[in-house]
Amino acid sequence: MRRQLVPLPLLLLVLSACGSKPEAREPLSVQVTRIGEAGFSPSIEVVSRLSSTTDVALRPETDGRVVKILVSQGDRVRAGQPILVLDNVQETASLSASQAEARKDRLNAERYIFLNDQGAVSTKDRDAYVTRALQSRDQVNANAATLGYKYVTAPIDGEIGDLDSVKLGDYVRKGQAITGIVDNANLWTLMDVPATQSAQVRLGQTVQLVSQGSPPVTGTGRVVFISPYYGVSGSESSPNTVLVKASFPNLTGLLKPGQYVRNRIVTANTRQLSVPVQAVMMQAQQPFVYRVFRIAEVIDKIRASTQISAEMKQKLLALPPATTIVVQTPVRLGRLQADRYPLISGLQAGDQVVVSNTALLRTGLPVKVAASGSADGSGLN
Repeated sequence: MRRQLVPLPLLLLVLSACGSKPEAREPLSVQVTRIGEAGFSPSIEVVSRLSSTTDVALRPETDGRVVKILVSQGDRVRAGQPILVLDNVQETASLSASQAEARKDRLNAERYIFLNDQGAVSTKDRDAYVTRALQSRDQVNANAATLGYKYVTAPIDGEIGDLDSVKLGDYVRKGQAITGIVDNANLWTLMDVPATQSAQVRLGQTVQLVSQGSPPVTGTGRVVFISPYYGVSGSESSPNTVLVKASFPNLTGLLKPGQYVRNRIVTANTRQLSVPVQAVMMQAQQPFVYRVFRIAEVIDKIRASTQISAEMKQKLLALPPATTIVVQTPVRLGRLQADRYPLISGLQAGDQVVVSNTALLRTGLPVKVAASGSADGSGLN
């Protein structure tokens, strides 16, 4: 591997530190790691409220008095399952009478069809009885539908909501909201994404969800809609935002509509050079790390320098070539994710940086490397 020379400003810092009288004590023991690639997932974080993709109000289709309540709140029901029964004595009697009439008319129609085939009755008489049988059949269907309205049934599969507002004997009216039925198998959320970040959002991107309860519930969904307008939310106007909708399968069943959650829209998945958080320190809002060098790596720079006094050169060249020192090195970093920063500039792959006792270090300080680690961040999400 080609030897990398230390920039002159950093070298001068080293020389300044080495100009003082060496201490006799044992060099500080530090751990180091090599700069390598890690996986990063840039994201946008938004707090929002969950809603169900299937949430309907249960409403009777006719007036009536409640005579039976067949389920309890919280029960799971299937589409078409009866929930309430309204008084239906008159409707039941009408259906029974029409069914009896329909049976009689059907038998008469069948008899006249037979007699007409034998030439015993006219076609006109046959058609009259057939028409009457058809009318009776239609009346049965109409009465059955009227009776069916007295059974308030679930329009969807789901879970029954609060039923305390309706009791036996209560009189309910057509269209009155009795309770709700919600299917929590799939949920969605509307997120107001700041306009400055909205260009990063794409359909199909992963959205990671974390509830605000304890212990938190997690989920993973997808972006299914991005509004073509700014400042239009599901319930109110939100200036300088873009409405983004995500859908989540509620695999655990622990997420519920109305629950506030923290969403993380993953806008990319990349691998790039990274720096562990343990190596980074701040000085006047400038991040830096302590990079490890051996004297042998900078010996040519020392000899060629015209800015170093002969006395200082003599002291530096007198140090054993394997002496390890640290140099404060400024870096440019991206946003912290998990325990690593993406590296923008300041270091190269393979450079060694200190990850322990960094608060005790200064440029030019001799150190003893206690252990070495890898900067591979493949375990990052």
